Amino acid sequence: MVRVGFIGTGGIAQFHLSKLANIKDVEYAAVCDLDQEKARNTAEKLGCPWYKDYREMLKKEKMDACYICIPPFAHEDQEIMACNKGIHIFVEKPTALSMEKAKRVIAAIKKNRIISAVGHQDRYEDNVDRLKELLKGRKVGMVIGYWMGGFPMVYWWREKKLSGGQIVEQTIHVFDMARYIFGEVEEVYAAGTKGIMSAKVERCDIEDASAVTLKMKSGLVITIFSANFLEYPGRVGLDIFAEGLYIEYKERNSLRVVGQGQDQTFPLGNDTGLVCDQTFIEAVKTGDASRIRSTYEDAAKSLAVTLAANRSLAMGKPVRL
Repeated sequence: MVRVGFIGTGGIAQFHLSKLANIKDVEYAAVCDLDQEKARNTAEKLGCPWYKDYREMLKKEKMDACYICIPPFAHEDQEIMACNKGIHIFVEKPTALSMEKAKRVIAAIKKNRIISAVGHQDRYEDNVDRLKELLKGRKVGMVIGYWMGGFPMVYWWREKKLSGGQIVEQTIHVFDMARYIFGEVEEVYAAGTKGIMSAKVERCDIEDASAVTLKMKSGLVITIFSANFLEYPGRVGLDIFAEGLYIEYKERNSLRVVGQGQDQTFPLGNDTGLVCDQTFIEAVKTGDASRIRSTYEDAAKSLAVTLAANRSLAMGKPVRL
């Protein structure tokens, strides 16, 4: 049996709880949230204690693993305290708003031999496995990425000091997928625009749209677009122009393959959130983390790319990693 705790009981925590309900050998040690009503309601459903202070929860309760599902700005010492108590951690993205913080967590993970996972669930898509297989031995000429959609109306999302902005908080999924498929990033250059949402939403200082060009260590160039002002259907994913094939990857939706006499679309065939959580719980049970596709240390590399994009936006210059 794996005893699990939760720090944060909001929307993304409820998402994970809905998946964990389908996984055997999970029981709940405790939950914690600054919103006492949310914490109490979640605890009543799970049949476990609830806390307002994560420090008190981690001090009093015994658990094997802890899900840390909080907004970007709220990351304090939750991860480090859990690691120091020998508790394995699952952290929702983005994991931090600075690399200094991320590096301190990585040091605690290594020191205490902690199993870690981060919620980059798209890595577990069956279509991503299919995509990687299609690209084996094939030259790629150009990649265009997107996270273009509407504006989440949670108060902290609109302020860059609280969320990191759209690139860090949301489009990081696309940056992470670019890394997972095409390798590491050497240089980042970003440009953005403002003025649409700041005229409609109070205290909004994030970009309406941005374009981030990544120079990969392989030499490949990838440009990833973000937009949050759309009032109509947008798009999320990657367009891959490879030797002999065009591949359209729609995140958590489908994979279209065009070329060499084919035009075929593969719908998403698995529950990526469930697989992501199953993989973490199994790793905690067995002590074998080899099947986790996004550890904290690896996810920090995707965070570094998005933070570099923000620095490039501010400076108007390329940033080397």
